[in-house]
Amino acid sequence: MVVQVHLHTTLRRRGPGGVVRQLEVELPEAGTLADLLARLELKPETGAVLLVVNGATAEPSLRLRAGDEVHLIPALSGG
Repeated sequence: MVVQVHLHTTLRRRGPGGVVRQLEVELPEAGTLADLLARLELKPETGAVLLVVNGATAEPSLRLRAGDEVHLIPALSGG
């Protein structure tokens, strides 16, 4: 199955054509958000990245479906 992944702020990546903000990622049919993070080689600390699937916050254990839109949003801090 293929899911759409939107990378926000510091999670964006450099590619041959410039900055990559959106990816299509293929996962096994029973793939979860945790599987997606592993495929992208992201190991966010608990609470360090907001996981949003189809407009709703989600847990890493959520099973994804073909066509889901996933937004990975790093937590920001400052003062």
